[in-house]
Amino acid sequence: MEKGTVSILFKPGFYNDPTTGFINLFGLMKAIKEERLGNQGALALLSVNEADLAQQRLEETLKELGLALASLTMELRSEGRRVKVIPARVAKDKLVLVYPHTTPQTARKLTERLEAAYGQRAAMAGRAEPGFKMEVTAYGREEKNLTAFLRLLLLGFLPSPLTQEDCREAAQGLLTDLAAHISESFILLDKAQRLALSDDISGLPNHRAAQTVLGEKFSYSLKKQAPFSILFIDGDNLRQYNSISYQKGNSMIRKLGEILGSQLRRGDFLARWFSGDEFLVVLPGADRYEAYRVGERLRELVEETTKDWLFPITISVGMASFPEDGATLEVLLRKAEEANALAKKAGKNQVCEADPSYQTTGTGGYETRTNYN
Repeated sequence: MEKGTVSILFKPGFYNDPTTGFINLFGLMKAIKEERLGNQGALALLSVNEADLAQQRLEETLKELGLALASLTMELRSEGRRVKVIPARVAKDKLVLVYPHTTPQTARKLTERLEAAYGQRAAMAGRAEPGFKMEVTAYGREEKNLTAFLRLLLLGFLPSPLTQEDCREAAQGLLTDLAAHISESFILLDKAQRLALSDDISGLPNHRAAQTVLGEKFSYSLKKQAPFSILFIDGDNLRQYNSISYQKGNSMIRKLGEILGSQLRRGDFLARWFSGDEFLVVLPGADRYEAYRVGERLRELVEETTKDWLFPITISVGMASFPEDGATLEVLLRKAEEANALAKKAGKNQVCEADPSYQTTGTGGYETRTNYN
């Protein structure tokens, strides 16, 4: 073990408190699940004495405590002490210092030194900082279970000795703090999930999101034996904008996504596929005829909307339908991509279906099927 170290465990983000940089309750839970706290150790539970402290003052207090902790670890390192501490902010005014492989007695002494260092910093700055209530308890192998560890943690914050009124007030305070903490963490988690499933250039769902939606909607169609179609769309000449700048190229990809999204049916799904100017449209309930109509409508719209742009844009569309073109998603995606390649070879700016009956022309192109009109 390193001498006198503060371990934050995770990079700044969802599992960290933004004020102190310590891990938060979810970070502590993750550390427990990943067995980062060792088989035994001690917990020092700290509660700010002044529960009604103004929010700004509370944040400043906790920042100051974090600086005092960094100072203490430097002292321990210079003393050659082999101590590791994992700080966590588990509620608005509650902190936990986890001391792996440390006895409660040693943890108490170290935490008292921390409080002294914190008080000294406040005195030097001419501030009267609030103190902390401290409880120290041991944890062992049985607390490697997440539920058991959380139970130990929450019980440690209850006042001792207990009265019925004390229990009621403490429980209400803990629940209020935890509810706020969980709410804030959910917002962060929701934002992280949306970022993970969104394409940062077009703002559309990305390939990962498309795979999830494809699986769900195709499974439903398969169960109901209902029609299901895919359009694989590729911009024909968007790359000309990259010659101006990549920012301009990205702007055109975003605009093309907006054009495509404006004309889809309710329940359809549009995503940017892998990269470049590739898009995927999922059409639940659309048979071959309806998919062709949607593809044509999108093709005409893009051509008409961009005709006065610096470089007019067109799209090539490949389509594949269940059950005619395949009974699995893998086959349908492959057929749609092959149909898109046919549309490119046939001269671009057209819709091609996954059909092996295309005939090559004398010029090396392909005759496309147009009898849906």
